[in-house]
Amino acid sequence: MLPLERQNKILKILEDRQVVTVEELCALLYSSGATIRRDLQVLENSGVIRRTHGGAMHIDVGAQDFPMTLREQENFGAKEFLTQKALPLIKDGQTLFMDSSSTVCRLARRLTGFQRLRVITNGLKTASILAEIDGVEVYSTGGRLRDNAMSFTGTQAIQFVQMFNADYAFISCRGVDPEVGVTDSDESEANLKRVYIQNAKRVVLLCDSSKLGQRFFCKISPLESIWKIITNGHLSGEYNR
Repeated sequence: MLPLERQNKILKILEDRQVVTVEELCALLYSSGATIRRDLQVLENSGVIRRTHGGAMHIDVGAQDFPMTLREQENFGAKEFLTQKALPLIKDGQTLFMDSSSTVCRLARRLTGFQRLRVITNGLKTASILAEIDGVEVYSTGGRLRDNAMSFTGTQAIQFVQMFNADYAFISCRGVDPEVGVTDSDESEANLKRVYIQNAKRVVLLCDSSKLGQRFFCKISPLESIWKIITNGHLSGEYNR
């Protein structure tokens, strides 16, 4: 069976079942685990499925907002590791841009014990968490709410962020590749992250190892725009720009 034919069959199975394991796909398609995992990676890079632990989940192409509650549970240990690595960069008196990603949202939970921080975010959940923490002044962008993503995007959000400068921008992504740079699957998120990058002195990319070497539809920035990549994986010399 040709790869494209097999991948189309996987999509059909996922459309019917919504969620499927690698073992199930191996049995249904008479293929090895390694082959199925390669196919799932190709389909995830196309933005039509989302890989899960041991399998995959179908994503409706017309509604690709992956629920925030599920994203928070994914790679939980890795995200906690990234948070602990990023936290020492933050000092009292700074202004921070924080995107709406589940990884950066986890960092927001750790911003306790400061006397004066200013945070600008397009994340609805991130803003809600920070509003409960003493010593943090929160600015929320407003704009169009992507319901499942708990994220404000669009012209209003961009115009709001353009009014400010920050010491650091903490962002995440769907993929980062030495040649292509930092990418996302959603155009509105990518557009806003470009403004964060443009208006910040330093940009910190929080990126778990599953995103290394991955490329998605919307380019956010070249690696040269990123001051520091924090990951739980190994960064080859190609990432040092």
